[in-house]
Amino acid sequence: MHFEIQKQHFGELTEYIIQENATGNRFVVIPELGGIVRQLSLRKDNTLFSVLKTPGTPDTLQGDTQSASELLFPFASRIPGGRYNFLGKEYILARNDPSHDSAIHGLVRKKDFHLTEQVINEDHACIELHYNLHDAEGYPFQVNFSIRYTLYANGLFNLTYIAKNTGTEPAPIMFGWHPYFRLGNEMTDAWKIDIPSEEIVTFDSDMMPVGREPFPLSGPTPLFKKVLDNAFHVKHTGNNASTYLISDNQDVTLQIEQETGEGKFNHLVIYTPPERDCVAIEPLTANVNAFNNGEGLNVLAPGSIMQGTIGVRLR
Repeated sequence: MHFEIQKQHFGELTEYIIQENATGNRFVVIPELGGIVRQLSLRKDNTLFSVLKTPGTPDTLQGDTQSASELLFPFASRIPGGRYNFLGKEYILARNDPSHDSAIHGLVRKKDFHLTEQVINEDHACIELHYNLHDAEGYPFQVNFSIRYTLYANGLFNLTYIAKNTGTEPAPIMFGWHPYFRLGNEMTDAWKIDIPSEEIVTFDSDMMPVGREPFPLSGPTPLFKKVLDNAFHVKHTGNNASTYLISDNQDVTLQIEQETGEGKFNHLVIYTPPERDCVAIEPLTANVNAFNNGEGLNVLAPGSIMQGTIGVRLR
């Protein structure tokens, strides 16, 4: 077979390694730590690039507070005070971001996901995990959340989330992925970025959206000494949009493609950490604080399903 799936220990954790043998393309998933991708390696010509930055040991991964590669559901980013209104009722989420007195990044981080499927075919291999979200503090809705990771023979890696409302009441949902991308051992200042947006979200002093304004950058833009911590409304044609992270020195481009359109990934957050060795590129289905401002918020009716896909590849 071209692909294989292996299970092994990572400290006290269990991880699954999905690999395409001819190229060495691979990804590593840890179900009981929020179903995160710990590692993603993709080949360009003769070089195998490790394109995700995550903490390197089980202990540092479990203690990570920077949400490296985490799945953000049923909300992403901050909700001030943990308070939101939905269909005429106020709800209060647990505040897990004391620096801003907010709830942040959802309710499935570091939760124990269950393996539901693993598949090996000639042209791809995939693994699917799920977590049943029910009666959480401040979120009294019943949602079955699944994540499917797929690696294709052509080097494409896909992440697909699937949310099904298994309760009797409508449920507010948004989804985001929080990866930190890198390109070899180069620093951020050596790269360019091409962001698919003409509008940037404007924030108040608490980093909450208050409007939008034209985004002045177009095409590949050098990241040299540029600091980004911004949200964007995504411009798209057809059913997708792509952010490109470009290393001219290494002649490689990382493409992060997000499915767009009604209910899909029409928002984006980009952040350059102080270490200047990676860039967080975070596709979102809704704007920051969407549980209150409603921008992009999906309302999932009982029995209904919502899903969307993010793709990563090298060019």
